[in-house]
Amino acid sequence: MTTTAPSRAQKFSDRAHRVLFELALHPGGEWVDVTSICTSLGLNSHEVRGALTELRTAGMTERKRHMARSRTTGRRTHRTYFRLTDDNTSEAAA
Repeated sequence: MTTTAPSRAQKFSDRAHRVLFELALHPGGEWVDVTSICTSLGLNSHEVRGALTELRTAGMTERKRHMARSRTTGRRTHRTYFRLTDDNTSEAAA
């Protein structure tokens, strides 16, 4: 008896599951910034970015970066946003 379910099942970290559920709370392809995810889950940005990398590698999320000015210093910086993908294509495969 062979089953294919275990071979297709992804082994994500606990943090990746938490981030996945947080992104699922923003339906309709809404982009969510990393800072909002950190605040909602009580994690630091390093922990959230590691989890997002897991999800991106699996093709479950996509990211968008754009330039913005810091409100406090006025310097230009990148802001990174994530959302759940609608299909199973991975950025790693693209």
